[in-house]
Amino acid sequence: MVKVIFFALTILPAMLFAQSDSLLKLNGFQESRNKINQTSMIVLGSWAVGNLLSGTYGNFKAKGEAKYFNQFNAMWNVVNIGIATFGYLNAVNNDPSSMSNAEIFKEYNSMQNFLLLNAGLDIAYISIGLYLKERAKNSSNSDRLTGYGNSLLLQGGFLLLFDAALYLVHQSNASVNLYPHLESFMQGGAGLTINFNF
Repeated sequence: MVKVIFFALTILPAMLFAQSDSLLKLNGFQESRNKINQTSMIVLGSWAVGNLLSGTYGNFKAKGEAKYFNQFNAMWNVVNIGIATFGYLNAVNNDPSSMSNAEIFKEYNSMQNFLLLNAGLDIAYISIGLYLKERAKNSSNSDRLTGYGNSLLLQGGFLLLFDAALYLVHQSNASVNLYPHLESFMQGGAGLTINFNF
């Protein structure tokens, strides 16, 4: 009986404090993730708006391959504006306190995997751009193919740098605010095991 009272007065409060402490740290990690995502979506949105405006202007003012380069930049970045808007609103409305430790960790893992997948797609965009430029050498539509190819090189190159940088920034945040506390996060407590012998 004395052991149970001792546990209730000393060990149990320490375990509860450790659990709430790990939850606070994990909420801090998620808040940092949300701020990183907000900033990254502002960067992507700014890139998209700049390309949309300059691309639309260039489409009507330029000629030859420059016209098609600007045209494709404008079309491409309509999608980027949608992605940036959705991503920003998602980050702003994400409430870490409504998520469990496992959900926060799963969301982080999913995002990192998604960024790696995107980097692979970015390399594919660059490859298609190179293919279009090569094909333009023997085509009657060489201006269009060259312009679109150059646009894909620019957009794919930017997105590859963007996705790689975002992956590394999230990885750095996790190295400081998640990985050192991962064991206690996954257990939801201090990771203390107590055996009772009655």
